[in-house]
Amino acid sequence: MANYDAKKIITHLETKWAGRRCPMCSIGTWNVADSVFQLMEFNEGNMVIGGPIIPVIPVTCTNCGNVVFVNAIVAGAVKPGEVNKT
Repeated sequence: MANYDAKKIITHLETKWAGRRCPMCSIGTWNVADSVFQLMEFNEGNMVIGGPIIPVIPVTCTNCGNVVFVNAIVAGAVKPGEVNKT
């Protein structure tokens, strides 16, 4: 579980999303996860050693459960070397 700079993700979302509502239910109340997760390339269920990993922060609509992943590096919440790649 990787920690991140929560202020940076909130600032990023406020700037880029500008109060946008959920595209599924149109409510727009969001919950930002307190951990960074990683997406890895799918290879028929086999681990891809040395493959690309994308650090993401899940943002969940509190009304319908729709989840949007925000790239943690692009949002400035983590630096590339800070993400644990194990």
